[in-house]
Amino acid sequence: MNSALIMQANLLLSLVICGLAQYVTGITAFLWLPFLLAIATLMLLPLQTRYSPLRLDYQEKVLLLLYCGLLVLALLGTLLQQGGMVTIIGFKNELALSLLLPCLLLGFCRESQIYRIMKLVEWVFYLQIPVVLFQVLVVVPKRVALRGEFEKWDSVVGTFGGDPMGGGNTGALGFFCLLVMLIKLSEFRHGLISRRSVAFHILAAFAICVLAEVKFVILLSPLLLAWVWLSPSYVRGMKSYDIKRLLLIALAMTALVAVAVLVLAASYSSAFEGAGQQGAIELFIDSLGYIFDPNHINPETGELGRVTTLFFWASNGDHHGLSNLLFGYGLNTTNHGSTLPGFLNPLFNVLLDSTSLSVLLWEVGLMGTLIFIALIVLLLWCCRPRPLLDRQLLSTADVRLLSYQPAFIAFGIACLLSLPYSQLLMLIPVQQFLFYFVLGAALVIRSSVRQATCSCEVS
Repeated sequence: MNSALIMQANLLLSLVICGLAQYVTGITAFLWLPFLLAIATLMLLPLQTRYSPLRLDYQEKVLLLLYCGLLVLALLGTLLQQGGMVTIIGFKNELALSLLLPCLLLGFCRESQIYRIMKLVEWVFYLQIPVVLFQVLVVVPKRVALRGEFEKWDSVVGTFGGDPMGGGNTGALGFFCLLVMLIKLSEFRHGLISRRSVAFHILAAFAICVLAEVKFVILLSPLLLAWVWLSPSYVRGMKSYDIKRLLLIALAMTALVAVAVLVLAASYSSAFEGAGQQGAIELFIDSLGYIFDPNHINPETGELGRVTTLFFWASNGDHHGLSNLLFGYGLNTTNHGSTLPGFLNPLFNVLLDSTSLSVLLWEVGLMGTLIFIALIVLLLWCCRPRPLLDRQLLSTADVRLLSYQPAFIAFGIACLLSLPYSQLLMLIPVQQFLFYFVLGAALVIRSSVRQATCSCEVS
């Protein structure tokens, strides 16, 4: 069984085919395909041919135990409170793609296959460039002509799906571009690509984030790129830091962020022509202000602000009792866009699914949220690279594979930080696939390094 081909099909289906099909046809049923393929991947796991015995260390066993505990808590709680149909739909919407994580942990793909899959990720990024240009030059003007300048937001979605006239998954596109930036910088640091190549990829990815107006990624990317540059590696001898180069990178990223803020501010200024005497920069700052407002509720949609969701849950999470505060009301109960909407939004007459952290707190409770965060934090901690291997004993392909690890860890940190900011991790299949695949791939690389170092010690 060619498991790499199956995972590549997962990748293409989740990142390209479903999004484009939904974008062109408007049929949301395409979003069931990644769910079905994730289930098929789990069912094919027992058929995987193993060239060596599967030996999980105690940390991997703890990770598997935490994952199974989260799955049981979420599914059993939903089944008992909401019934079988809601359980299936909630599982499909929020947890199904997480099955890729245990599949990779249990050996569905080897490290060489992860290498092949990551090469495909590069081509998916190159595909975004013409698609984004088409959306900027054709879709955005058409949408502005129909609905006005104020309605142009979220129009640039790449292949990640949405409604041409109503916006889409710009956040997932931004996170994908962030992953590419992190990978290319790590490859450059390991001496695998040229300065021109890393500059092209970072500038192109950053430009797409600006066009898609993903403020979270724009403001966070310099910190994560710095983390990747300073991160330890599995390859020995990577700690020689050049202060001059670090300063140049910091200045370049500061300049990019400044340009991005100016471009976004000018865009907001043109959209809010009647906004009194406010300047472009003031409008940009005001566009961020609602995020930190503990009492913000959108009067038109009823959507709660980012920080507001936490205060609202703290005040109302025990509406049906302490058990619901601790273990939640079940999957899908906050999802207002599902084929079977949850009951909590009409109950409180607001939208509770504006952030992933809010979704977790309401649906799996405080205990489930802590298990989820503990699972991710422990995984990132276990997968942190340490200098264990000599470069002279490694091929170029080996070094490239090992260079992915710092980027994967930084991407996992970014997704974890997005929990109180966006709903991507709980409701958007594209982002879910990226997140769980990256975490699973980090575990595969960790396992291969562990086995290689153990065999060297034995010999």
